[in-house]
Amino acid sequence: MIARSYRTERVCATLLGALVLLAGAGALTLNLLGIDRPVTDLGPLRPHLLWLRIGALVLGVAAVVVGLRWAWRALTPERHPDLELEHGLTVTADALAQAVQTDAAQVRGVTAARVKVIGAPALRVTLTLRQGADVRRVWQDLEGVLTRARDALDVPALPAAVRLDLAARAKRRVR
Repeated sequence: MIARSYRTERVCATLLGALVLLAGAGALTLNLLGIDRPVTDLGPLRPHLLWLRIGALVLGVAAVVVGLRWAWRALTPERHPDLELEHGLTVTADALAQAVQTDAAQVRGVTAARVKVIGAPALRVTLTLRQGADVRRVWQDLEGVLTRARDALDVPALPAAVRLDLAARAKRRVR
């Protein structure tokens, strides 16, 4: 996985929010209709009260487990693995990122480059382009940077997620 997806967190938060919103709307509707029955008045379900309590307990424990797992995933930092090459040679994630970052910063039209090594391994490259930069040329030159990194490491594939940012236009003061 090259880019950490927050889709799961967004979907879970949306579903949880919708569930709470529906419960609140239902309670408000019952209140506005003047229904004064207590929430615990289960009527015909009284003979099955033990099973209802067990089911509620199981659902509560499941909700706690899912919530803790969700929080753990959200708080766990991304891995930045070192690359193990042949003959016991290890290239650290920082060294690889710094080498690719330095090479990418030399590309014409790039004002700043930032590279992170993630996954097994993969690169997350962020390039800030200067005003008027030729994006096609930057892309072609970046392809050369990634090819050199792949060749230097002697790996068949080195996936990369590339983000191109435009530099902020310099402010001009009028005198």
